[in-house]
Amino acid sequence: MKSLLFVLCFLLTLPLPAQAADKLELGRISVSELEEIYDFYGYHGEKDYLMIPSYHYPPIFLKYFPTDFNKISEEKKRNAMFIKILAPLTMKLNNEILAERKEILEISNYFQKHQELTKEQEKFIEDKATKYDIFTRFKGYRRYAYFLDELQAKVHVIPPSILITAAALETNWGTSRITKEGNSLYKALNWHSNEGLKPIGEKEDDSYRIKTYPDIYSSMQEFALKLNSSISFKELRGFRNKILERRTPLLGTMLAPHMVWNSPLKNYAGLFDYTLAYYELNIIDKSVLDSKMIENTLPKELKNLAL
Repeated sequence: MKSLLFVLCFLLTLPLPAQAADKLELGRISVSELEEIYDFYGYHGEKDYLMIPSYHYPPIFLKYFPTDFNKISEEKKRNAMFIKILAPLTMKLNNEILAERKEILEISNYFQKHQELTKEQEKFIEDKATKYDIFTRFKGYRRYAYFLDELQAKVHVIPPSILITAAALETNWGTSRITKEGNSLYKALNWHSNEGLKPIGEKEDDSYRIKTYPDIYSSMQEFALKLNSSISFKELRGFRNKILERRTPLLGTMLAPHMVWNSPLKNYAGLFDYTLAYYELNIIDKSVLDSKMIENTLPKELKNLAL
């Protein structure tokens, strides 16, 4: 008995095994360092960015593009790395949107059952209505019935291929000044403000600045919110919801024709559709994050690069 107690006490003093990380976040990093990390975790696939046949992507999240990203001379290699950087971020974003939608659906079910909401639920729905630009003068029951219907129509996933293609076209595949200096992926503007990057080449119009972000993911989040809230994309959301109601896989090529918005690029919709199809980005729409892909601990020389 004493020996058994001794063994148990000894086992309790041993350090617990380290839990596998569910994500890897990277800050300032060079192309060569990023390539080493991708090699270590086997983040390669068809065309070096399509993870088939597994459709699993490692949750490797970059805050910024590599410091020497613009020095990649080979276009094919640069574009492949651009996609590899953004693909996990798009899946992370959709997971967050789905978690937000789940809360809304749970509150909607409660509302249908009880015909009213708790004070905490009311505040949650009011905040979401503000976030997604939903307004009504209704009060009481009609107010929250309207908010919940509108939120369910707006808060839903966006195909990764849409987010990646839009970023590629707006930033010339991550090489533009707005990305390097402002972490901007979609060239959002601040009107009548001095906050942001001053446009180069504008001699007459000094009424706007190009919005900057603390990291590229923040830029992606804001653009996704625009797609899910702006009146400009109401048609896109309506078409998306019809597809999802039929329980049909939602692919970017289905929504590409609806991506007509205020871009200076000529024939934006056609260029968008061509780029998405050429790089076969629909495959990423069917993919998921897999934390098992980063179970192994990075070697010491690379571990210090993680945040």
